Amino acid sequence: MAGKIADKFVDFGYWLEDAYCECRLRAKKAKRKREKLKKTLSGEEFKQYRRRELLQMTAKGGGIVLCAAAVILLLFLGVSKLVHLAGDALSASRETEPVTELAAETEPVYEEKDITIGSTGCMLLHSPFIDSYPDAEGNYDFSSIYKYITPYYSAPDYMTCEFEGALGGEDLGYSGYPNFKSPDVIIENIKGSGVDLQMLATNHIYDAWSYGFMRTMEVYGEKGIAYTGIRKNELEKRYYIADIHGIKVGFTDYVYETTNVTGGPDKSINGMILETADAPLLNSFNYDDLPSFYAEMEENIREMKAEGAQFIIANMHWGTEYQLQEAQYQDEIAQKLCDLGINAIIGGHPHCEQPIDVLTSADGAKMFVVYSEGNALSNQRTYLMDEMPTGHTEDGAMITLHLHQDSRGKVSLTDVDLLPTWVYRYSDESGSKYYILPLDDVANIESTTGIADIREEAQASYDRTMGVMKEGLTKAKEAF
Repeated sequence: MAGKIADKFVDFGYWLEDAYCECRLRAKKAKRKREKLKKTLSGEEFKQYRRRELLQMTAKGGGIVLCAAAVILLLFLGVSKLVHLAGDALSASRETEPVTELAAETEPVYEEKDITIGSTGCMLLHSPFIDSYPDAEGNYDFSSIYKYITPYYSAPDYMTCEFEGALGGEDLGYSGYPNFKSPDVIIENIKGSGVDLQMLATNHIYDAWSYGFMRTMEVYGEKGIAYTGIRKNELEKRYYIADIHGIKVGFTDYVYETTNVTGGPDKSINGMILETADAPLLNSFNYDDLPSFYAEMEENIREMKAEGAQFIIANMHWGTEYQLQEAQYQDEIAQKLCDLGINAIIGGHPHCEQPIDVLTSADGAKMFVVYSEGNALSNQRTYLMDEMPTGHTEDGAMITLHLHQDSRGKVSLTDVDLLPTWVYRYSDESGSKYYILPLDDVANIESTTGIADIREEAQASYDRTMGVMKEGLTKAKEAF
């Protein structure tokens, strides 16, 4: 019996030694934490933290006094059962200690950091792309199109664009307008240019019918290319969350519906009636039933935030084609999305640029919106466009959003940049070829690209873009 009691005293002595070492280690960690918080918190916040820390130390001090009392009892009474009870009490104290620490902790401190998110307009392959780019074996490669723009698409921490079309494969054949059925390789070439996420909810996503709709997602999945706007089944999410250097950004992508010419209830996109099973797999909204769209978007926002999204961008395929000014219904939708909590809207579809603006929600939050970024890539040349012979269909814009995460984890828009782009067309022995050219240095564009006699056209494109977007860009820079 005496031996057992002695063994318990030895065990208890080891426990006391471990507790002493642990206390020293925690003291060192606490000191390092105090030094860090003193640099990141305000004076008043640091004082509050120190008060909580003092209360915590007092509570722990009380625990130490109890332990000391238990030791004295053991020494005087030498009762084996008391040793056992003291051990249980100390173990319980250890288990509940983190709860005390959590209760006394301040709000988590985040690393302050900045990221950039770029976006550009619609990319669609008209017939000349299908006719001029295959090699002798019929293989396609559109990577040369991005020769000059790749350094710009690759510059932001994260880059997005709209791809207009469907991937129906060789069996269905390739075509341009009115049914954009594109070679699979185009989405790889887009990714290779620096684009991280491709928006697929456009009015041409169903151009290869149900087969092409489903096959498009299969090809993206096989090639490991991120997309949103469509989904394989109703269990998948209607949005995409990207972790950009530790900051979570939510992206959601929607396209407008068209009237069902049969008068039936089935969803119609660009006049094409979707199969019943496909309808819920495309993110779309009906101009005649916006409350349903708002309810769905509100649910998306709630789910994205629950998954940790700190900033949310809505890509909207909307508006009226070949109009340089947004429609009133675009303004109304944008304001509602702002009130729901969207942080930025990137628009497309009109095939020309539309203004930039800054909206304010009912609770005072500011939202950036560009109603249309125009065509990033197309064959809508000035001389072909009876609907818009002004040249605006050759113009595009790359928008870059600058985001900042503060010490509380709040992510805010702090600046906006605009890069005008121009689709340059030339001919070689196989037909029409294209470059997307950045217009950040029009004065020297001929020497930087090695392309002769383009300065005047490039300047005209730049002037058209700034004519539409400069006023809103200035407003955004002042607001953020």
